[in-house]
Amino acid sequence: MEERTTYLVMEAHAAYVILMDNEGRFLKAANCGYERGDRIDDAILLRYPSDMRGRRRRILRIAAGMAACIALMVLGAWQYRYIFVPYGTIRMEINPGVEMEISRSGRVVDLSGTNTDGEKLVEGYNYSGKDRYEVADDLADLAVEREFLKEGGQITLTAGNGSAQWMEDTEQGMRNELEEHLKDYDIHIVISTDPEEEMIQEETESVTIPVPQQEQPVQEDAGNVQDAQTTPAAPAAETPQTVQPQMSDDDGDSEYGDDDDGDDGDDGDDGEDD
Repeated sequence: MEERTTYLVMEAHAAYVILMDNEGRFLKAANCGYERGDRIDDAILLRYPSDMRGRRRRILRIAAGMAACIALMVLGAWQYRYIFVPYGTIRMEINPGVEMEISRSGRVVDLSGTNTDGEKLVEGYNYSGKDRYEVADDLADLAVEREFLKEGGQITLTAGNGSAQWMEDTEQGMRNELEEHLKDYDIHIVISTDPEEEMIQEETESVTIPVPQQEQPVQEDAGNVQDAQTTPAAPAAETPQTVQPQMSDDDGDSEYGDDDDGDDGDDGDDGEDD
């Protein structure tokens, strides 16, 4: 059974009293007619602004502690994801094929062979705690040691599964690292395009744009117009016209009269000659 709190009046003043509870704490309470030595069960305890400020400080400290814990949890989750969760891949094609899974920090989180020689190359190799450059150098040395990689050989690098910028930076960084590491050998480092991207490019190049069907009648009309222009026009049919003789108003000027006069004149001349 829970013990009930009782108070003992230690001092009595006009407005307040000093009480002592069961646990030996001294408290101030309103004086409701108490006298020194009285035992009371209920008391109106006094609270001062200083006590409220202390309570607020405690609440703030608790809230700050909880926020710090949440921040640590979020930071830890992000750190774990940044270091240990795979973000992208990088493939090294020598003759053995090797694929590394890489986190955002550049740490190698998994290593596997893509063919039989690749599995033999990575067998027994410990990549734990190493970054991509160190693993790439070690694999190149193993390939040279086991005669998979010789003078005049080639290493093909292909990044995938990450962002475009990440893949570009990873391929270029790996290429620079291997060229520096293998500078004493005649070995070429080549950056290859992902086969899926090549297929996409080929499909894109094969796309054709159809000609709109509305242009065909226009072309046909233009051809008809051109044919009409080049075909000579048929001559127009001639309309027969009736020509009527012109009649003169002066009968004396008529050709018939002139002939008669001429005949008469000729006859007179003939008479004279006779």
